[in-house]
Amino acid sequence: MQTITTPNDPSSEIKITAPNYSELTHLRPIILNALQTINETYIDNHNIPCFMLPSSGKEITLTPVFYHAAFEAYKDKQVSYTPSAEVQVPRANGFGRLDLALINKKYIELCELKGARVKLHGPASNVIKKIESKLNSAKEQLNSINVKKLAKETALRLEKTAIVSLNLMTPEETTEYKNRFALEQLLSKVKESYPYALRASLLYKLRHQINRTSSKDKGEYTVGMLVIALRV
Repeated sequence: MQTITTPNDPSSEIKITAPNYSELTHLRPIILNALQTINETYIDNHNIPCFMLPSSGKEITLTPVFYHAAFEAYKDKQVSYTPSAEVQVPRANGFGRLDLALINKKYIELCELKGARVKLHGPASNVIKKIESKLNSAKEQLNSINVKKLAKETALRLEKTAIVSLNLMTPEETTEYKNRFALEQLLSKVKESYPYALRASLLYKLRHQINRTSSKDKGEYTVGMLVIALRV
């Protein structure tokens, strides 16, 4: 497991791990960059209102973050593939959009990005169910791609990957220690359920309230993120 502490922010911590036999170790730089971007750009900049944070948005906010992360990794020569976002791909009923494509000399990684909110201190089984639901949704979209038609356009091998990002929610009264402990327990459960997946987590320096202007304000805060990447 690789643990990264943000240089100017020792209280923010990113952990990323994958088994040695994982097919997705090449995604480490991208996921690491994405989490660092969210932490340093969005979370550390207190001039950005909470409602503009990725944790307060929908899945569509993930694509630019991951594209930027992939481009930075390519620019810094951390990876050997170039990224392309919002790609048009053939599907059964015409054409549709793919969130992210990573183009290597040997293959093209077709990536579908999914996001959700989960309760960090709730039952781990609920989080696993949410991950499974989002993975199935990503699989459905990836499997709807007309691979045969796409293969006629390129000699490169085609791979399909689902990336699920979970925003971790907590009640107002929880402490940093309890959040760290709960995240460690959750990561252990995720590892049991997805041993071949690349797994990463981020704990923010500061928690951020969401739904502040909503009539359904539950007094919830987002304290970090959990990311799972899996070949489908």
